Amino acid sequence: MAAPVTRIPLTRLPALPAASTPEQRYWETFKSHLLIQEYGAIKSINFSPVSPHDFAVTASTLVKVYSSKTRAVSKTISRFQAPAQSGSFRSDGKVLVAGDDNGLIQVFDIGSRAVIKTWDEHNGNTVNVTKFSPTNVTQVLSASDDKTVRLWDLTSLKSTHTFIGNQDYVRAASFVPGSPHSVVSGGYDRTVRLWDSRSVSDQWSMEFNVPAPVDALLILPGGTTILASNGPTVHVWDVIAAKRVAVLHNHQKSITSLALSTGPQNGGRRVLTGALDGHVKVYDPTTWKVVHGVKYPSPILAIGISPDEKHLVVGMSNGLLSVRTRSSGREKEKAKEKERVLDMIAAGIDPITGTGGPKSKTSAQRRRTKGMDYKGEGADIVVQQNTQKKKERAWEQHLRRGNYDDALDFALMSNQPHITVFTMFGELRHRNALNAALANRDENTLKPILRWLIKYLPNPQYVSIIVEVSLSILDMYSHDLGKSPDFDKLMRRLHLRVKHEVENSKQSSLIVGMLNMLLAGSTSG
Repeated sequence: MAAPVTRIPLTRLPALPAASTPEQRYWETFKSHLLIQEYGAIKSINFSPVSPHDFAVTASTLVKVYSSKTRAVSKTISRFQAPAQSGSFRSDGKVLVAGDDNGLIQVFDIGSRAVIKTWDEHNGNTVNVTKFSPTNVTQVLSASDDKTVRLWDLTSLKSTHTFIGNQDYVRAASFVPGSPHSVVSGGYDRTVRLWDSRSVSDQWSMEFNVPAPVDALLILPGGTTILASNGPTVHVWDVIAAKRVAVLHNHQKSITSLALSTGPQNGGRRVLTGALDGHVKVYDPTTWKVVHGVKYPSPILAIGISPDEKHLVVGMSNGLLSVRTRSSGREKEKAKEKERVLDMIAAGIDPITGTGGPKSKTSAQRRRTKGMDYKGEGADIVVQQNTQKKKERAWEQHLRRGNYDDALDFALMSNQPHITVFTMFGELRHRNALNAALANRDENTLKPILRWLIKYLPNPQYVSIIVEVSLSILDMYSHDLGKSPDFDKLMRRLHLRVKHEVENSKQSSLIVGMLNMLLAGSTSG
């Protein structure tokens, strides 16, 4: 008995990489984009730890507090005689501390903008960092160009600790989460030092060396992982193991700011870096791979993300402040409710009363139709399989009968010529009948084949079969060149398309070679 005739399945091409990953789609939800022009370069951005998470922007001689709800300025602190630095909130969001280029440190009440405390022990040197302790509401940390790191208390007139040992400007410093007595600093002497305020000598307890000046520091929750940006790289250390665990080489210019995303919405903790190349990179700290990136028009000096993951704020060297806002849950619910109301209106239902739409059965109708929908017990239901065979397509019939030229012509006229013709060529090659399908053709039957080759040559998934078919056509019909203007025109188009793709391949090879040289140089350095 002859085997049953089965339909030829269309070729399934390999799946291409997804246009975007879930991680990228999450960061792309920060859609509402607001640009604000400040008077000077944005030095720092700091979010209040307390809801609604207003944020302080330090630029020129001002520290402005922006409302997270309106994204407009709610407070302006202008008590500085020199450019301000590092405006930072206290853990309760009621007090703010900032330094300036004259070495002055001031503490402000957010409500009244009154000065609560003033310190001036940095001898006129720029105070680059001012921060409140996350656990002690009266303790303040500062780092300055006078090469010192100091601790202050709101109840004291002078600094309580002075950490001496840096050989150059100290541009970054932070408290260590989970360790109230530990402080980390980094500076232009190309070192990162860990200090302990309980030490009598105020000497560092651990030191890490980096190949370039340190511009920013970030300590991950738990206090065992330290990130330090130096030049275009970020070095990651494990404090417990006292060793470097990763080096991130994803920027082309110096990295100026580091931030931490801790919200659960994106599936876990993320590290953000901003650099002078105008890029913000998002890293997954479990693998230290870049999961997303955003390009900005100017060099970036400061970045910040709100604790509720609603606002991503970036400050640039030209004074431009970018505020990207993600839709909140309440706004999403409003959009869903609006969509539901529109659906009800389209179905003829009153969205207020819920009346209208398809009429329900009356009680009399329900009695008359009672039991008509009964299908029997589950064991008595017989599932009948549909054994009806699907009709062969025209090109399949001709291919099965050995009419290869007709099979190819019908494939070119199908509803999906791109994949059907590709499948047909594959079947012809498998049957060693490619030349038989292409031979003895005239100008009119060759034109559709040439047009298909020209159209899909740029698709890398089709290149192999297109090259083989093109060579066969040239072998068979090269002697006919010059006899038909239309045929000659299509052959010239195919020639130009091949030439264009060859040039693209050459350029791609040059770029790959350049990238390999750059990566090899950065690795050796």
